[in-house]
Amino acid sequence: MKKAIYKNGERFPYLGRDYTLEIRQYPSYKKPGVTVEGDKLTVLTARTDDGVVEKAVKEWYLSRAAAVIPERVRFYRDLMQEHIGRICIKDVKSRWGSCSSKRNLNFNWRLIMAPMEVLDYVVVHELCHLKEMNHSKDFWALVEGILPDYKERRKWLRDCRLIERF
Repeated sequence: MKKAIYKNGERFPYLGRDYTLEIRQYPSYKKPGVTVEGDKLTVLTARTDDGVVEKAVKEWYLSRAAAVIPERVRFYRDLMQEHIGRICIKDVKSRWGSCSSKRNLNFNWRLIMAPMEVLDYVVVHELCHLKEMNHSKDFWALVEGILPDYKERRKWLRDCRLIERF
């Protein structure tokens, strides 16, 4: 899969839906801003070179991930009645999430590009590691107890190429 190109007309995923990048140049803008309007991911900026647009889009993704992922963690944490440590959103190239023995949960910011049900799968997966710090039959039974269709969600992650593209 090709690397993302930060030019007008390129497609960018957000919560499982593709949006068309639209770059609008406004000389008076001090700092670029990003909005979602209809089917467009719009970058408002004074400068339109690739580096500026790419940085603005990535910062927007990070801010959305920092808002949405902890919300989903809290929802499933309460459902599963688990206690957690910190929640961190990270820029990693090889994992979607991880869980530490200190009950800290780490998530890849690129999850915000996936459909919500896939994001939820990663959240549940990591929360289940709080009970089973392995991938045993007991672990997968915990995951399936919360998300009976987890195998389809997991397959989506294996088939996508978000980590390589962004």
